[in-house]
Amino acid sequence: MDYIRLRGARQNNLQGIDLELPLGKLIVVTGPSGSGKSSLAFDTIYAEGQRRYVETFSPYTRQFLERMDKPLADNIEGIPPAIAIEQANNVRTTRSTVGTITEINDYLKLLFPRAAKAFCPKCSGEILPGTPGSILRQILAAHPGKSLLIAFPIKVPEKTKPSDFFEFLSGQGYLRIWINGKTLRTDEPTSLKKLPTEILLIQDRVDLEAGTSSPRLTESIEGWHCAPCDLDIRPPSPGLFSFNSPLGACPECKGFGRIIGIDMHRVIPDASLSISEGVIRPFQSGQSAECQDDLLRHCRKRGIDIHRTFGHRRRTRAQPHRSP
Repeated sequence: MDYIRLRGARQNNLQGIDLELPLGKLIVVTGPSGSGKSSLAFDTIYAEGQRRYVETFSPYTRQFLERMDKPLADNIEGIPPAIAIEQANNVRTTRSTVGTITEINDYLKLLFPRAAKAFCPKCSGEILPGTPGSILRQILAAHPGKSLLIAFPIKVPEKTKPSDFFEFLSGQGYLRIWINGKTLRTDEPTSLKKLPTEILLIQDRVDLEAGTSSPRLTESIEGWHCAPCDLDIRPPSPGLFSFNSPLGACPECKGFGRIIGIDMHRVIPDASLSISEGVIRPFQSGQSAECQDDLLRHCRKRGIDIHRTFGHRRRTRAQPHRSP
């Protein structure tokens, strides 16, 4: 049905009205106080839509959901499941916005990661998160008949002897590593005198053959990676789209939308004045006037000329007195 049809609605202040509301349209209910706006929107339309939606669940599930009474009406047709955002006097903080107060922000945080597009910060190319199957097909098409090494980097502790580190890796079951373009075995003596800060552990070796797929290779493939730059991108998550999360908050304002700092143009609006003439404007009135007295006292103590124009002044220190 293309309409929500109400017949004989008489909830609260409604006097048995008949109404047809088109679906998929923005409808505004307006009128004087007490005319039945809330009774129509919340107590009738929303209540019936929510009640029918809850009835689709099992009796066990319904006991955990909010249930509303059936509205007073002769007939209601074509009503879909409904949600309602009501005005409430919630406790507001410096992080409160329309999105947080209405809780719409919680739904947007789930929507945006699914609709997000990623771009490489180096080459600005779009990063398409392929599935393991699509990435595997690209690898097989680009490198048919070749052998592929599956490796991952690990950090080498400082001042670690190569022989001791090789023995440790061998004990963990890793028999091959990649260093300086070569494959070395960890269960054999090494001639290396020093290890780099990071090495690649070879986890597996796969022979690529067109038309075939390897379960081992499929398990090792991950998306959100820029192949030309060999750069991994953090996968989109709800935290990246929330100013209340360290991941998504602005690094400058920390998610508060404002920055506390000093505007030198307002502190010193006229640089042609001297310290004695009140070049620092906030120190000239109110409780901050004491700061002007402290500034003058310390300037005299350190030998700073308080009568020189601030824009061209030079700091000078009094020479220590030396007795003959």
